[in-house]
Amino acid sequence: MLPRMHLDPMMINITVALCVVLVLAYVTVLADQPIVVAYIISGVVLGPSGLALFDDQTMVARFGEIGVVMLLFFVGMEVSIPRLMARWKIALLGTAIQIAVSVAACSALTWLFDLPLALGVLFGFVISLSSTAVILKALQDSGEMDTPFGQNAVGVLLVQDMAIVPMMILLSLLGDQGAEESHLLRTLLGGLLVFALVFYLMRSERLHIPAIFLRSHEKRVLFGLLLCLGAATLTSWLGLSLGLGAFLAGMVLASSDQSEWVHAHLESLYVVFVMIFFLSVGMMVDLHYLQSHLLLVIGATMLVFIFNAGVNVLVMRALGESWEMALITGGLLSQIGEFSFLLAEVGAVAGILSDQLHELTVIVIAMTLLFSPLWVTMCRRLARREGLFPLL
Repeated sequence: MLPRMHLDPMMINITVALCVVLVLAYVTVLADQPIVVAYIISGVVLGPSGLALFDDQTMVARFGEIGVVMLLFFVGMEVSIPRLMARWKIALLGTAIQIAVSVAACSALTWLFDLPLALGVLFGFVISLSSTAVILKALQDSGEMDTPFGQNAVGVLLVQDMAIVPMMILLSLLGDQGAEESHLLRTLLGGLLVFALVFYLMRSERLHIPAIFLRSHEKRVLFGLLLCLGAATLTSWLGLSLGLGAFLAGMVLASSDQSEWVHAHLESLYVVFVMIFFLSVGMMVDLHYLQSHLLLVIGATMLVFIFNAGVNVLVMRALGESWEMALITGGLLSQIGEFSFLLAEVGAVAGILSDQLHELTVIVIAMTLLFSPLWVTMCRRLARREGLFPLL
């Protein structure tokens, strides 16, 4: 007798999910929108407040983190360190000024409404971090990674990723969660190692990878994954972000004599995991909360877009960029990034953020990610209108 075959519910859910993603991807392409929009909307449809095909958001979020890591790994292979260092003033000074202005504005707002200062600092940190995943995916798809505004955006994102470490430590201190001395020492060591690696890559010739790692297709795939995930794990242990380690690993591989085969062997995995990340973002949107607080969410989302774009435009302009380049860069950096989810979680654990404010923060972050491509398109069209700044 043949054994009875049982239909696995998970297989049904995955099949339905792929159908939804493909249909929405077709629609977004027809509407001339980036594919990430289809992924995020698919996450909303498939998530707990939609069809509820995937209830374990933690598992999806974990896979999504791998997607961000692989995205930054691939981007690191396309970044030119000399060009990036040539724009250090915008990356360092621009990011520092933008974070300071965001914290000052949010702190003033909380003071005006007689709210704790720690809440203003938290919101300032949250809105000051842009989305590495969204921006780099947009620059890759449009082939604008090597443009001046593309390099400006990459430099700012790299500094923001490093800035999340002191942000998390400060939030823990403000919430009476004292940071451990061993953690501070690891973080300091990690920062020194990062700067040492970048300095080495700037001065060295092409690196050589032993052929023993590359003698078969399987070895190449496993070595590439080990380099990507291993570097991400190391920087995470040192108190830095996962994405920073993957980004640095990509730069190391780009400086080697064996960088050509990575795209061919790992790109399929990269596409799948990046899709899962954006699906996880969509799954965080609570449609019931959105329906009952629609005006508040819309108002907060628009305020974030306008404030972030305005601050970044003025900062870029003050640092010598043209109005056109400043507007495009400001538009790219105007959404709230995926690492802000982590800051919101730290704020909630530290007792700075209430449950209601945490839910509002999460959904506003998700909404800025969803509508970021539309906002960037509007900023591009505004920047490239002839005669817009005739006297400036």
